[in-house]
Amino acid sequence: MTLGALLWIAGTAETNAQQLFGEQLGSEDQRSFAEFLAMVQDESQPPAVNDAPATDANGPPDATEVQPSDRQAVVGPDESLKLADVIASLYRAYPDIQRARQLRPLAGGELLSAYGAYDTKFDAHSLSEPTGFYENYRSGLGLARQTWWGGYLKAGYRIGRGFYQPWYKERQTDDAGEFKIGVAQPLLQGRAIDPQRVAVFQASLQQQAAGPQFQAAILETSSDAISLYWEWVAAGAVLKAQQELLELAVKRGKQFEAGVKAGKFATVNLVLNQQLIAERSALRLKAEQKFQAASLKLGLYLRNEAGQPLVPSKNWLPTRFPRIQPQREFDFNADLAAALGRRPEPQILQYELRQVQWDRRLACNEMLPRFDFVTEASQDMGEPATKSDDKGEFELMIGFQSEVPIQRRKARGKIQSTSAKIIQINEKLRLVRDKIATDLQIAQNQLMLAEQIVQQSELSLRAALDTLARYQKGFEKGYIDLIYLNLLETKANETEIKLVEAQRDWFTALGALQISLGLDPLDQAVVVSSLPASEMPGPGNLPEVDEIDDQQIDQDFQPAE
Repeated sequence: MTLGALLWIAGTAETNAQQLFGEQLGSEDQRSFAEFLAMVQDESQPPAVNDAPATDANGPPDATEVQPSDRQAVVGPDESLKLADVIASLYRAYPDIQRARQLRPLAGGELLSAYGAYDTKFDAHSLSEPTGFYENYRSGLGLARQTWWGGYLKAGYRIGRGFYQPWYKERQTDDAGEFKIGVAQPLLQGRAIDPQRVAVFQASLQQQAAGPQFQAAILETSSDAISLYWEWVAAGAVLKAQQELLELAVKRGKQFEAGVKAGKFATVNLVLNQQLIAERSALRLKAEQKFQAASLKLGLYLRNEAGQPLVPSKNWLPTRFPRIQPQREFDFNADLAAALGRRPEPQILQYELRQVQWDRRLACNEMLPRFDFVTEASQDMGEPATKSDDKGEFELMIGFQSEVPIQRRKARGKIQSTSAKIIQINEKLRLVRDKIATDLQIAQNQLMLAEQIVQQSELSLRAALDTLARYQKGFEKGYIDLIYLNLLETKANETEIKLVEAQRDWFTALGALQISLGLDPLDQAVVVSSLPASEMPGPGNLPEVDEIDDQQIDQDFQPAE
């Protein structure tokens, strides 16, 4: 499998790349991977918006304690912890991902609330004046609704009985009441756009932006988890290397003790070796310290079934890194175009830009005068309420209403501010695209150089092991002392650790490149986790050095003539 397969397994076809993280966010039939994952997990898991996991009365559960059920929930009983296990756990239960998953229902609620402006409203009243000279009773009910084009419709029924003040005669109706209908429609300001429609459009855009925002949370969190996972693997390998170095000194110490008792070695060699044991024990403790810190950090992303942090144990460590694959030739322009199409940051800014553009359209519309067409029609029913029968005829009112602020400073100020915001967002969008290009270049450069560093580190380690084997033979034959041998062992140990760090850096660079390209972290983690184990030398996997005969050793330590 080539590096190209690693980088493009989730996006070999253009349609798959579009569906990977929702470039077509407006289509319900072509959901992005992040939206699809959110939908599936929302349906497969019970909601837990306000319910915190149950805790013991004595305190929260111990995050450092690994139960057998926790291990089986993450990895198999006899398997090591793989990168795919960490990323899958992160997708399932990491709080930032869970929080980002709520962006879609949150935006959906805002959209539903915005549509509330077009709800049909029912109103009713019943008013009485039972005392005084003008005793009267009036009641009514009606329906009203704002139309999509900025106007409104209303219809109602009312009835008024009794005696009314002369200036309130319009409250009186015939005996069976009055039916009325009214219509209003803006002709200039408020016809093409109004605040209620802008609120709906902006809420819809916010709902569409939830997909890229969810993807951004996945990419950001996965990037940290990938780095911490390889840091944990490398810290475990370094700890094993320091343990092997310590065991070498301990084993030699037992030989010195027997040799001193037999009179073959000087006591000073035993004392010096005890010093080496103490120094190497301190180095092992430092490595243990770093490994525990890496485990605790990784446990923040690794979660059990209850969603609690799960600190991986030492038994979960992989014995080796995966095999490093040869890299393909990078086509920066093609990779950049693909990255810009997948990365969520430009999409988020584009949705934000469209929201501000709606505010600007509204401000431009508010520059127009308010000029509305209005009409009302009413008809009283039943016996006349007065002798003049002035309520019985069908009544129709048609007219216009107009209003305009002379300075129109509100609209002009809104146009000025929204225009500035649009410029700001465009500049930010340009910077984000430049940063994506820079991140991609850095990741490609790091990966190419990291592969060369691994190759040179491997050659250095093999040479260091061969040199150490020769000098160990020379020490046995008395050509060098223990101090010089310690320097060579320390140098070989440092070279071994450098190869571990080089492999860590390569896989970290690979993860950074995948994140820069906007590829799905879980798909890529599955591919990396399926790679065979590396055959490079390292802690627990040092190659056997060919046996060197004594004659060759004597020749190696003879001075050149």
